[in-house]
Formats: sequence, structure tokens, C-alpha cells
Amino acid sequence: MSQHRSRTISRLSNRLSQRTTTGVLGGAAILATGLTLASIAGADSDPGASPDTGHGADYTVAASTDDPADPPRTGPVVAFGDSYFSAPSVPEGLGPCGRSSGNWTRLAAAETGRDIHDYSCAGDTSTTMLDRVDDAVRSGDLDTGTATVVLAIGGNDFSHQKAVLGDTVGDLPETRGKVLANVAEAVSRIRAAAPDARLVFTGYLPSTDGPKVCRDAGASVDDGPLNDLEAYISATMARAAEAAGASYVDVRDAAAGNSTCSPVGTRYVSGSDDGSSDVLLKWHPTQAGNRFMADQLIPEL
Repeated sequence: MSQHRSRTISRLSNRLSQRTTTGVLGGAAILATGLTLASIAGADSDPGASPDTGHGADYTVAASTDDPADPPRTGPVVAFGDSYFSAPSVPEGLGPCGRSSGNWTRLAAAETGRDIHDYSCAGDTSTTMLDRVDDAVRSGDLDTGTATVVLAIGGNDFSHQKAVLGDTVGDLPETRGKVLANVAEAVSRIRAAAPDARLVFTGYLPSTDGPKVCRDAGASVDDGPLNDLEAYISATMARAAEAAGASYVDVRDAAAGNSTCSPVGTRYVSGSDDGSSDVLLKWHPTQAGNRFMADQLIPEL
């Protein structure tokens, strides 16, 4: 395991341990699941799952080849994720998966000249993502020439979009087991098709700033359960990266201070659709957030 990945995972584990000793977790969302503070760091279940039907890529970002001053090309990139990757309505969602012209993959492709095959899909879970992997293999976009695979998943498994509204969520350890099992299966399929590809996992931009969240611009309230759920999702992806031998990019930590409570224009995730100019899709990355994701992931490509 690389030193970078080891430090990242250790840092996440330490934060979760600190929450256990200080009693940060609480509220209806935690009580309804029976989740205890100690269970965050404890053993998780590992149920099996079956893939659902999904959609393939509706565009490929092709590298420009007409500038002789461009640096030498490396192999193509394949990206898998949900709506935090596909960025629907930025400025327009394309096709049934809502992949837009302003998401991080297109920003990265425009800046680097890399071929990026985008298989992210709004609404994807770790289960339906398996179909996206199969689609990429069938299309030939994921093959022995693939240089890098970028993956982020789990928000929909953990019902994040319910949690932002203050709703209760399901059994977190059980959900973690499902996500880890499905990501492991995805890695197996990716490795079979692209054995030399570098794996890069990442998490989600934060809607919270510590325990605080702003459901409308400027209106700050405490929401410890949501903050801890987002930390739990990030820790799950870090654990999946460790198991897969993948690099992990901790965008949640890197984006600290640019939550829903940051000023309009600088926040990376919007809250409710309050009419502000930077709301592209409520409770999703703003264009500043998409730009930040591209900046964080470009060095990993």
C-alpha cells in the first residue's frame, strides 16, 4: 500500500475513533438504525448482491491530436460514479444517466487532452455500477489499453439524499458490507479486462462543515448525524481502496471549508434549491465543486 493511501486511511480511522470517544454521533438517524459509536470501527456484514439493469456511456471525450506541442499521450481513462460524477443539469444532463458537458470528466479531458470514457450514471448504486462496468467492457472502452480507472460510489446505497433532508437511513454496517462486496466485484471485472490499469478511488464533496449544514444559503443548523454519515461514506471508500490496492483521493478532507455553508460561488455543494446562481442540482456539486473535483483528480490520471 502506498504511503499516501496509508496516511489517508489512518487519518480517517483516527477521526472515527475520536468520534467514538467524544460522542459526536447521535440523533434520530443513528438511533433508528441501532448503530452504536463503536460499530463504526467494528466488523461489518458482507451480504451478496446482484446487478441491476442500467445504461451505457452516452458520450466519450476524445483527446485532441492537432497540436504538435501537446505532451505525449498515455492510455485512456474510464470513470464510474453516480450523479456526483455525472453532474446532471450542468448545464444540461445528457441521456438517461445525466452526464453533462460540465462534469469533472469533461473538464479534465479539456485540460489534459486525455481520452476519458465516462460511465457515471445519476442514481447509480454499487450494485447498478456493475452493469456500467460490463457496458464499458462490451464497448471496448475498458480493455488492455486502459491506463486509469476512477471510481466513486456509495452515496445512494447509504441514502445520502434522504439524510440531507434529516430523514433516517438504514443499517450502516450492513450497507457498508454490500458496498465493499460490490466494489470488490467491480474491481475483479475491471482487472480481468484491464489488468494494467491504475485504480483511483475517491469519495464525495462535503455538504457539512463540521456538524453544520445550510439547507438554504446562509441558514446554518447543526446536523451531527449527516456529518457523521458523510464521514462514514468516505471511510467506506477508503477501506474499499485499501482492499483493492487502489489510490484514494480524500476530496472530503481537501474540500473542508467549502460546504453548503460557504458563500454562494465558493461552496462546492449546494443545499436546497434556494434560487442561488450556483445551484445546478440541489444537494449536489456546484460548478465550483465540479472544477475542484477535476483539480483533485487530474494529478491522479
